[in-house]
Amino acid sequence: MKMKKLGESLLQWLFDSYLKLIERTVRIKWIEDTRFGDSQIFGFWHEDSFFMILVLEKLAHRTTPVDVIVTADTRGNYIEHMIKRSGGNALRVPDGFKAFAALKKIVKDNYEKDHSIAVALDGPLGPRHEPKKLAFYLSEHGDEEFVGISISYSSCIRLNRRWDKYAIPLPFSQVTVAVKDYGVVEKNQVPALPVNADGAEYGSENEREKENLIKWRQITY
Repeated sequence: MKMKKLGESLLQWLFDSYLKLIERTVRIKWIEDTRFGDSQIFGFWHEDSFFMILVLEKLAHRTTPVDVIVTADTRGNYIEHMIKRSGGNALRVPDGFKAFAALKKIVKDNYEKDHSIAVALDGPLGPRHEPKKLAFYLSEHGDEEFVGISISYSSCIRLNRRWDKYAIPLPFSQVTVAVKDYGVVEKNQVPALPVNADGAEYGSENEREKENLIKWRQITY
C-alpha cells in the first residue's frame, strides 16, 4: 500500500512539474468568439484534457468559478489534483451505470449555484470524437450558453495507443485555442465543431475528405 501511494505521489509530482514547465514555455494563441461573465457550459475533446487545465485556469478569471467533471477512478486523482492547483473544482463521477446518481446531483446543483461547468465531450471512455449529451443537457435545462473549445498543437507527444490519442504539448511550442459561444444548445439540436482549432482534422481516418467541420453525433451519456 505504501509503495502504491509513493508511486501515485511520484506521478502527481511529475504531472505538476511538467505542467509548470509548459505554463512557462508554451505560447498560447487565442481565437475567441464569445463573451465571458455569466456561468457557461464548456465542452472540449478528451484528448486535450492535459492542456485544458491551463485553459480553464485562464478562463476562470473571466467567468464564474469552473467545476470540471472528472472520472471517479484512480486516473481522476491526478486530474483533480491539477485542477485544484489551478484554482478549479473537480466533480467526481463514476463510469458506467453508477454515473446516473452523480450526474443527477450535478444537474440539481447547477440550478442552485452560479458556477460554470467543463466536461470532456467524448469522455470518460470514448469513442473518440463522439460526444455524449451531458453538456447539451446542462445547457438546455440550465438555460446556459454552451462554449466549445478546440485545440491545436504545433508540437506534441500523442499517446496513440490510448483510445483518445491523448496529447501532451512540448515545451517552447505554440498551442492554438479556439473558443466559440454557441448560445443555449438543445440536446437534440447540437452544433458542428472542429476537432481542432485549425478545423482541419476529423473524427476518423475515413472522414478526411469531408468539410472542415464535423457534425456531432447524438449518443446517450
